[in-house]
Amino acid sequence: MNIIFSLLTLLANFDPLEFRVFEFRLRNGLQVIGYIDTSAPVVSVNVYYRVGSYDEPPGLTGISHMLEHMSFKHTDLYKPGDFDRMLDSVGAINNGFTSTYYTGYYADIAKEHWELALKLEAARMGRCIFPDSEFESEHQVVTEERRLQDNRPSSVLWENFEAIAWLAHPHRSPTIGWPDDVANFTVGKVREWYKKYYNPSNAVLVIAGDIRPDDVRTMAQKYFGRLKGRPVDRYDYYNLEPEPAGERRITIRKKVSVPTLLIGYPTPGIRDSLYFVGDVAARILGSGRNSRLYQTLVLDSGLATSVSVWNSVEKDPGLMYFWISPKSETLIPRIEQLITRELERMKTEPVTGLELQRVKNQTIAGSIFERDDISGIAYLIATAQITTGSWRSFLDWMQQVEKTTPEQIQQFCQKYFQDHRRVVGILLPEKREAK
Repeated sequence: MNIIFSLLTLLANFDPLEFRVFEFRLRNGLQVIGYIDTSAPVVSVNVYYRVGSYDEPPGLTGISHMLEHMSFKHTDLYKPGDFDRMLDSVGAINNGFTSTYYTGYYADIAKEHWELALKLEAARMGRCIFPDSEFESEHQVVTEERRLQDNRPSSVLWENFEAIAWLAHPHRSPTIGWPDDVANFTVGKVREWYKKYYNPSNAVLVIAGDIRPDDVRTMAQKYFGRLKGRPVDRYDYYNLEPEPAGERRITIRKKVSVPTLLIGYPTPGIRDSLYFVGDVAARILGSGRNSRLYQTLVLDSGLATSVSVWNSVEKDPGLMYFWISPKSETLIPRIEQLITRELERMKTEPVTGLELQRVKNQTIAGSIFERDDISGIAYLIATAQITTGSWRSFLDWMQQVEKTTPEQIQQFCQKYFQDHRRVVGILLPEKREAK
């Protein structure tokens, strides 16, 4: 009870996030969101584009990731290596990444130098050039990343699992792209992708840290204001995936010493009123040593060494994942039986008040700790804005989690944990050949 009281007291005393945020939009469509945190003289500059594996048609899977690599190479102002060299010279930490719904770039930098990061990101947005001579070397880097995926057993399991879990939705394609698509990238395809998706109307600029709103407005206009915005239509695949007709299952053998069991159930996206309940149910089942499946599979029966359950939903319907490390291959059928038993129990017996409060405390604590990091809060703001249309949605999500009832969890489990909706992936050690 002391822990519960402390967390709730901490939340009550916490400075409301809304008071620290300001936002505006430039005439070219660039949305700018600032977050003020003067606790340290540092600033995080972030630019996120509404493009990722979600937007890639067959034949172009992975092209967003390829473009991310190439965007560090060359603009008409800066030569290859200048981005990293200039930021490194002032002690900044910078990088980029590609995801399902967005491609993001960030630089965490000293307060007195954040204008430099803004200047470089504006160049990336509007002035990248892609000479033929610089493509092949970076293409080889990306191709090698693709090969590493192929040689990593857990990645092979993951890619094959997603490919059978989704029949139609873009979730079935890996962000890095399928091998043949990656092999056939050309610099022309990269140029076309850049021209289509990288512009102010298709981006969100988030600046967090020791900043003043007037300075942000002046600098954003100075560096991004002259760029031309072109709205980009994005396909909506929310309802594309058909309802599963039966269980799907795959077994893979690779050079591993211990097996892995991966189970998934399709869960609703953000347009469903129950979507947030999936996060609560997942935590009750498999978040931490006090979770039901950790108790059942690791502590009580000793069948597994680790259990983790999480609900992966950013926008469209996703999956609730059950990642288990069985002690041996022969124990997997028994583990599956015990998981099914626990899911049936979730359907028929309300979770206890203590379990529910534990999960709510975890969520509240995690949200507060994320706010302590300007990079973390910038990420939350940017990704919420892109996936839901409002940065405030992650605050709403936390409030919904706080209101979740045992009855809602029961309703969620009854609706989504059905045998015909289950996806199972098993990674096993290679069989030894008889001598």
